[in-house]
Amino acid sequence: MKHTAIRATLTAALMFVAGSALAAPKSLAVKGQADWISDAPVEKIVGTADGEGALTIDFDDLTSIKGTIKMPVASMKSGNAQRDDHLKGEEWLDAANHPEITFEVTAVKIVEAPTGDAIKEAKVEVAGKFTLRGVTTELTAPATLKWKGDKVKVETAFQVKLADYAVKGKQGVVGNKVGETIDVKVQLKGVAK
Repeated sequence: MKHTAIRATLTAALMFVAGSALAAPKSLAVKGQADWISDAPVEKIVGTADGEGALTIDFDDLTSIKGTIKMPVASMKSGNAQRDDHLKGEEWLDAANHPEITFEVTAVKIVEAPTGDAIKEAKVEVAGKFTLRGVTTELTAPATLKWKGDKVKVETAFQVKLADYAVKGKQGVVGNKVGETIDVKVQLKGVAK
């Protein structure tokens, strides 16, 4: 009787450990693109940039998502090579001293719980530390997560106010030819492992 109780306890403990291991967060490497728009009175500039990141995700607990998304300033393109050179220069994003724009995820809140069968979808609010030109601020943005098995797609949109990150440009350009606030949309995809 004593051995049966010990065996039952060990079996329950092993099942708990095995169940915990199955629910463990997975690594998620994502890649994609950011589309950005500067809408100013004189000119509307539309551009893109590459993005990639390393996250951890637990599909049973999306609030546990952590990690960092990076966007190399060198990858930013607006369709005009001379403008792109200015954009990456010292007066603007200063790519030489600040080569990456980053977002470190610190908290995730569920806005709409996961729905769907084969393809799941959830709406969340992601909070974290956004760093541009060496200045870090707290940023919160809505995001949509879609996944089928371990294939994941992340979409988000937010605004960046240039003054918050000491982006001044040439005198009189911001607010005239370049928007004071930049609209950003990001789409990333990856496979959780």
